[in-house]
Order: sequence, then C-alpha cells, then structure tokens
Amino acid sequence: MEFDLVLKNGTVVTAGDVFDADIGISNGVVKQIGFDLGAGREEIDVAGHYLLPGAVDAHTHVDAEFQGVQSREDFYTGTVAAACGGVTTILDYAIPAPGQTPLETVETWKAKAEPKAIIDYGFHVAVFQPNDTAIQQVPDVIAEGHPSFKIFMMGSFEHNLDGFMDMMAAIGRHGGMINVHCEDACCLSYLARQFNKSGKFGADYFADSRPRIAEGIAAMRAIGLAQVAEVPAYLVHLSCEESLESLNRARGKGHTVYGETRPCYLHFSKDRMQEKDGVLFAGWPPLREADQMDILWQALESGVLQTIATDHDGWSREQKRMFNKVDEILAGMAGLETMVPLLYSQGVLKKKLNINRLVQVTATNPARLFGLYPRKGTIAIGSDADIVAFDPSVKKTIRAEEMHSAADWDPFEGWQVTGWPRLTISRGEIIVRDGEVLGQPGRGKLLRRKRFAETDARM
Repeated sequence: MEFDLVLKNGTVVTAGDVFDADIGISNGVVKQIGFDLGAGREEIDVAGHYLLPGAVDAHTHVDAEFQGVQSREDFYTGTVAAACGGVTTILDYAIPAPGQTPLETVETWKAKAEPKAIIDYGFHVAVFQPNDTAIQQVPDVIAEGHPSFKIFMMGSFEHNLDGFMDMMAAIGRHGGMINVHCEDACCLSYLARQFNKSGKFGADYFADSRPRIAEGIAAMRAIGLAQVAEVPAYLVHLSCEESLESLNRARGKGHTVYGETRPCYLHFSKDRMQEKDGVLFAGWPPLREADQMDILWQALESGVLQTIATDHDGWSREQKRMFNKVDEILAGMAGLETMVPLLYSQGVLKKKLNINRLVQVTATNPARLFGLYPRKGTIAIGSDADIVAFDPSVKKTIRAEEMHSAADWDPFEGWQVTGWPRLTISRGEIIVRDGEVLGQPGRGKLLRRKRFAETDARM
C-alpha cells in the first residue's frame, strides 16, 4: 500500500519502549510501524531524531480574562506556540462569565476556538456558582464530551460548600472528574488583608502572601471532600512538599486522586520574585523555595506526580505590571512552546527522569486521565498520527522575539536548551517544519472525551 506520509529511520519513544522504526501514516492515523513499509506520497528521513507522541497539555488558558484584563493570547497564537513546541493537543479551561451556565460556557469557548485553533483541543468547565441549574447540566456537559470540571478552593468556595459538594457528587455519579485548585481561602484572605494593611505590596511579598501551608491544607481537604463526594480528583499545579505529602498518602491508600505540576516550579525558585520585574513570575500558587524544585523533580520521576502542564497565560509585560496588591497581581505566564524542550534539556539530559517518563507525563498520562487514550498520547497502530520529530542535538537559545506566543516576553529568556522539535505532525499533517508554521487556523478539532469512568486511567 502507499502511505500519505512515511517517517523513515526514526527512534520511536512511547511510555514503555524506545525502538528504531519507520512509521506509515494514512488518513490521519498511524497505519504501520516497522521497516520496509512501502512507499509514501511524502517520505522524510528522520534519522537521529526521537519520534515522540505529540504532547497533551491538560492545563491551559489561551484566551484568558482576569479582573477585566484580556490576555494577548487567543486560540491561534496559543496553538501555534504549542505546535512549535511539540504540543498537539490542549485542554483549555472554559471560564464562565457572570451568570453563565456550564453549557453556555462551553458554547462560548467553542466560538473562541473553532475558527482559530491549529491543533486539537478540549475543555474543562470551571464552576464558580454550583446552583441547581449548574448541577442539573452536569450529565449533559459530560455527554457532550467534557467530563472534567474545575473547582477553585478560593473565592466563593467557602460561602457555598453545600453547593460545591452537591456539584462534586453529581460529577462523580455521571463518571466525571474534578480538577481542583488547591489554595485555602481562609489563609489567603487573612494574609492579603494583613499585607495590604501594612503596605506590603508587589512581587516582593507575593509568595509569602500565598504560603505553602495554604496549598497543603487545601490539598488535604480537597482529597477528603472528593472521597466523601465519591468523585475522582485531579489536583492541578502542585508546587510543594506539603501538597505532595497529602497526594502520596491518599494514593498509597488507593484513593482515586492524581497530581500535576508546572514547568515554572521545576525551573525557578521564589528568589526570582525578588529580582527586577519579579512580578512577571507571579502565579497561583507562587514560586517556592529552591529545595522544592528537587522535591518536585523527584515526585515527577517517581510517579507521585502523574503529569506536567503549563497553566499557560499569554499576558504582556504591561498587563503583568498593572496591579500591585498581593491579592490582585495577575497570575500566570507563557510556557506552551518551551515545556517539552526544557523537560528534555533540564530533565532527561541531567538524568532527573528518562525519556519514557517524559512521554508519560507530557502525553500518555494526560491522555489516559482525560479520556483521549489511545487516540492521543501514544504512537500505535490506529492512533492519531500526532507525532513530533525531536532533534536531540539542536542547541537553541530561547528568545521571546523568536517564540510564537502573543506575550511579549518569555520567562526562559536567554536560557540555552539542547533538543528542539524539527517536525510537528497533527493527524498526519505537518503543521510545523523547521520552525515554519504550516497549519492553518481552524484545522484543529474539538475533542469529545470519554468519561473518566470509561478510561483505563488507574495509575
């Protein structure tokens, strides 16, 4: 048979294997893996390259608004940045406008993404008001293919615990999962009031206003509440040992709970907040002490943490500098384009994790957890041909002006990395070749995901 595309002489990497092979692709899926496959309409020699499954970033905000400020990013610039960095699927957080129902929120996010995305995408639906309408819509949202819901343990959470418990229980009954932002509202509110009264403003005080204990308390509580509500829980962007201890203990007891961390926690300490323009590095939760970086690397390598995701936000420098109070500073930074190269350069090459583990935490595990496996997250016959030809020999200096996010700065400005994608392939189509973006806006597809209860995600 003739293939649409044949990748020849590559080194295929999956969650469990590393082997040399050719890959034959037709109609957007992997048809054969082996040697002497036959001709392709296009054949590319990828000798010396790793063939990685396209990464699945399970936590992005590519079209975000906070405190009335609209980020510079949209679904075109955000997915272009993702594709250039080897990410072929994103799961974005659909944030409701005041009064919007979950179903209305999904429609809003569809309208944002459909004309612009160049890679495939799905949504987690955030819940701020767990009223009767929101709870009643849970089965319909899940049936549409969006089985994960975001809960922030801040803001209205403490004032509507009964509603949130009812919401979590409904999500569990219908086979979904909750994604939980773990920071304790009481701690944050108290400290923000104290800091603001004392005139302790700006980045210098930001990390201390959201301490590790606030994350630890919230993580322990989130796990307990999820057990009571009988719903699987995924704890997002964990940053410190206090939350990891609760996660590890619960998993050791067999509870269905999972953990995610972010690149910034692996690569920066809170000392970065004390430097010039430290406010650029503000996030929820904040950067931590330097010793927490090693703890997180160990947790990622050992399986205490299951995924890494960017929590990508495309704010400009000017936007990040707009607010000075510790409870108003804009959180988040760009990271879609650099996540995979940095994890290889700073992780694999420095022997903090092996390349199979890189594939697990960036692709296979998020695909399994969020109802996309084996369509996404692996290289296997019948899977979507989402493949990255990754050149491990390339040396590159990260420069914001060469990145593709709409943000006008990059947190890793000036960092030198070894290893960068040469080709990014989405459903058999080359969408980035040697840095040139070929994918057209709107080619990305909305993904209908399986319910958590239908997956093989136990890990």
